[in-house]
Amino acid sequence: MILQVTPLADGAAVPAPLDMYQCGVIAEWVDYNNHMTEAAYLTAFGWASDVLFQYIGINDNYRAAGNSYYTVETHIIFEREAALNDKLRITTQVLDFDSKRLHFNHEMFNAAKQERLATCEQMLLHVNSRAAKAAPIPESVAKALKAIRLSHMRLATPPEVGRTMKIIHKEPGG
Repeated sequence: MILQVTPLADGAAVPAPLDMYQCGVIAEWVDYNNHMTEAAYLTAFGWASDVLFQYIGINDNYRAAGNSYYTVETHIIFEREAALNDKLRITTQVLDFDSKRLHFNHEMFNAAKQERLATCEQMLLHVNSRAAKAAPIPESVAKALKAIRLSHMRLATPPEVGRTMKIIHKEPGG
């Protein structure tokens, strides 16, 4: 279900947000409530991340050379259910990056209804997988990320980005 995406070419216009991944809800993704499972949401978001990686030049050769991104934190917010055979569209906004980290946000939509179903904010760490430690992003990837970030800076930061999970009590002690 992962698409093959052409890497970003030097000087090419960058869409804001990126809108390169679509899939459908398959039977294996549906639970006893007849809705897409939590794990399936993460799977679909993960495939959208793989499309982003292809776009910034990360491929099998890149990984074979010992370079990769590892996810260090993920926040998924579920807003609406997805059902069997629903067509999904996932957009990606690069929020920031530095020499070793990448921060982005995915939004999942029901493609037919254009309703937002969920969001997935992630922080990734670039690693040298052979040494099993953080490593700087190669210049080619940094260049692609810079072009994307410059395009995405015109987008508002989604209000759920950086959200903290906690219970807010309305009454003292309750």
